[in-house]
Amino acid sequence: MRLRLFARCARDDREQMTDDRRPSASPSRLAAYCRLSTVDCRLFSLPLVLLLALLSGCARRPFHNLPEALGLPPGTERVLTETQVTLRGGGHTFTFDRGKRTATLDGARYYLHEPATMNALGAKDSALIRQAIVRPTPPPARATILLDPGHGASDTGCRVGKTHEKNITLAVALEVKRLLEAQGHRVLMTRAADGPQRSLEERAQMGAANAIDAFVSIHVNSAANAEARGIEVYTLPAPGCDGTAANSPARAPMVGQAHLPAATRLAFCVQQALLTMEAPAPADRGLRHAHFKVLRDTPAPAILIEMGFLTNAQDFPLLAEAAGQQRLAVAIARGLNTAFTP
Repeated sequence: MRLRLFARCARDDREQMTDDRRPSASPSRLAAYCRLSTVDCRLFSLPLVLLLALLSGCARRPFHNLPEALGLPPGTERVLTETQVTLRGGGHTFTFDRGKRTATLDGARYYLHEPATMNALGAKDSALIRQAIVRPTPPPARATILLDPGHGASDTGCRVGKTHEKNITLAVALEVKRLLEAQGHRVLMTRAADGPQRSLEERAQMGAANAIDAFVSIHVNSAANAEARGIEVYTLPAPGCDGTAANSPARAPMVGQAHLPAATRLAFCVQQALLTMEAPAPADRGLRHAHFKVLRDTPAPAILIEMGFLTNAQDFPLLAEAAGQQRLAVAIARGLNTAFTP
């Protein structure tokens, strides 16, 4: 039986919506190498050294030496078809869709910063995959983590009937806090009750005011399309690159981009943990990139989790019921703990 949905969503600075939530700004765009916003900077005004650095950062890694670029071991199996390139080695399986921005990394969907061509992968993507997944920097064994339950007080976030996003995100975050503290981590929260109402600036400032190892913003999605479902985990785009959504052009450098490899590690571990929850597991909408304010302005590895669509009949019980919220919290805590396991 189809769930009748009446949803209102108070949107904040999560301004780059995915295709299910906002129409594409243009039906098609040429894939430019790490395209720069014409508003943010103009190439001809850049110093020569910076221009050369940008150009070299947008170089590509040919598929014949991609295993080496990704840090995979000698003897990595490479399978090329007309539509995909698959690498298997070092305990990893990576599949890249040729001519597209989509990839599957160890079973999880990942959006590249620029499309893989028929013969090569972008250098920024290969570097991030190497640093975040294949050869991550050893993390602190005991981390300080700032949890950010989205919305609060008069800002309900998305809602369906009497089910409000602000209550779901708080319930999940409180349980994640309890589970992480049991593992020895120090956990702070931008709010531990319905209030106080904090602006996006205040949430990012809390990250700056505390010596944190991770900022994790927890949200619930909604869409006019009731068929839209599944999880999304976000990081910032790489410097000079567009976000995943069509209406997310590149911006000037941002504070949070200095921590992108560690943020990508966090996002990947959380995404994998959510995908391996006990059945029914959520649909995988991928690890994506967006210029959300809390990601831009937090001087630490920062991610934003969209736990599912309140407007979808299959996702609704997972989000609205206590048992589903518990499953989500366990998965998020497990992913974060994995990211901080040396």
